[in-house]
Amino acid sequence: MKMKIAGIVLAGGQSSRYGKPKMFEMFAGQPLYKHSLIALQKNQLSPLIIATNAHLQYQFEKENVHWIIEKQLHQGPLFALHHIMTAYPDVEWFFVVASDMPYMNAGFIQKMVTFINDDYDAIVPLQALRDQPLAALYRRTALSKAQQLTEQNKRSMKVLLAQLRVCYVPFDDDNSTFININAQQDWSKTNKKESNNE
Repeated sequence: MKMKIAGIVLAGGQSSRYGKPKMFEMFAGQPLYKHSLIALQKNQLSPLIIATNAHLQYQFEKENVHWIIEKQLHQGPLFALHHIMTAYPDVEWFFVVASDMPYMNAGFIQKMVTFINDDYDAIVPLQALRDQPLAALYRRTALSKAQQLTEQNKRSMKVLLAQLRVCYVPFDDDNSTFININAQQDWSKTNKKESNNE
């Protein structure tokens, strides 16, 4: 039986620094969130899930995906991960990707999946000694720790990772995959015409 790997786009953020919901900004002819979704789709991950809130859901294009709608707004990615893992008990691994990464691409997803191993609870990219918890794989075995932290009202993905068996996958410093858009000036790091999903 083939292992189930879900693909998740986290798109419930506040975009407070950006000033409006950044996941709908256009990049290379597509809304920003779509680059993450396409990268997951191209690797045939299933189910595909967009985690967002009711205020934002209507702004997405009609997508053939499952929806996880936050009941409490802006609780952060750790709460979203816990909610998703609880809602999909038959899924073993969850590939979590933020919705504000214009250069997210299918090749990156494909590479990360090759590191799946029973010895780990999470597989996380590392670039310039910075981990990238919002472009990472989490195994169902992480659920109990995620639940403990959410019950303590902890929000940090780094606190979760500190309690898991993590495989860190190094990437070159100049790899553009992890560029994300938090503020309007972050667009200066990108060429708005190019996507890595071509």
